[in-house]
Amino acid sequence: DFARGEVSEPLEDADINGIIARLSETTGRRSEPLKLTLGNLPPVRIHRKALTRAIVNLLENARKYGADPITLKTRADGDEIQIDILDRGPGIPQSEVERLKRPFTRLESARTDATGTGLGLAIVERIARLHKGSLELIGREGGGLIARLKIPSGN
Repeated sequence: DFARGEVSEPLEDADINGIIARLSETTGRRSEPLKLTLGNLPPVRIHRKALTRAIVNLLENARKYGADPITLKTRADGDEIQIDILDRGPGIPQSEVERLKRPFTRLESARTDATGTGLGLAIVERIARLHKGSLELIGREGGGLIARLKIPSGN
């Protein structure tokens, strides 16, 4: 359903930081715990399961392709909320970013040891759009990646 972009769950008011805090308890890394930096966020109307799936997909990608430390940050920026997942892995070449948001695509380096379907980022992109938001993949200074999920706070 997520791959097709179909979400039948209703919108509900939610505390995104609360969702992330619960996720961090169940999805922490064994080698190094997930670092949280949670900003002051207003309640937001979201499709809870869909947004949770998007965050989990980004965390799984950071664990699979990135390197420690992995940090999850939230912040309100004007009329939108940003959820950033930062890692210190090899990152993604800027020329590949848009292609990797399409279904069934991976970087060449990820294909040799791939176990997934290549749908993770495509699903996150669709969930972001479902919330009238966006997904950005930004190279980090010093190496690594910032996966930034942006959603309007008044969506």
